[in-house]
Amino acid sequence: MTPQVSSHVVVATANVLYTLRAGSARRALAGVLEQQPDLVALQEWHLSRWRLLRESGDVGVVPQPGRRPRPRAQEPATGYLWNSPPVGGCAVGARADRYELVWCRSRMLSAPGRADHPDRWLGVEPPRVATVAVYRERATGRRVSLVDYHLAPGVQARGRYRVDRPRLVRRHRREVGALERLVGDRLAAGDMVFAAGDSNLDGLRIGGLTSAWEGREREPGTLGRRRKIDDVHGPGPAESVVLLDSDSDHKAVVVRRSV
Repeated sequence: MTPQVSSHVVVATANVLYTLRAGSARRALAGVLEQQPDLVALQEWHLSRWRLLRESGDVGVVPQPGRRPRPRAQEPATGYLWNSPPVGGCAVGARADRYELVWCRSRMLSAPGRADHPDRWLGVEPPRVATVAVYRERATGRRVSLVDYHLAPGVQARGRYRVDRPRLVRRHRREVGALERLVGDRLAAGDMVFAAGDSNLDGLRIGGLTSAWEGREREPGTLGRRRKIDDVHGPGPAESVVLLDSDSDHKAVVVRRSV
């Protein structure tokens, strides 16, 4: 069966609170997959939830060098190709009937360091690790990169960086810079690039890509009524943005773009 060519890509991002029980996490993921996204970026999705991913596809660890192409005589792949890292909680998925994995790796955005966030255990800010996955579109051979990120929280108040937490703000700015370099590398490689995740900063923009919230600044937020900290950045403006409720404290975001 020859894969069909689509002129659209649907990308979803969902921060599924790590303290949720398995049933709530399963329902949150199911709500996202009901939208039939082509690419999925999950945050706070740690290894304890590995088996939940297996319910909707094949799961690989990170790093992952890729899979051999399926013989044409075989039935087409179904479900999702998932990759879950041992640290960082940024799991990624792609529709197996549309994409095959080229490679998937973790990339450090910030190392552990001294925290000025008052509730951090032992006063240590944990590392922030992005997941970068590169896929090949089966129908066209086009390469598509997905960068899944989750940046340090607690850095913003009233729409601005907090002046009372300078160490945390510096950390966050470094993470944004590292994220932009990852995106720049994939753009320079000639890939179609999507960066999806939770920036913990309302209004984050990434060079070379367009925020799904561009032109939608007055629409409801993903954390609270107005804060749009969950986003899908990609090539050009979004055609549509859908928010999904779950038991998590964040709304999931499903974005459709013409490509």
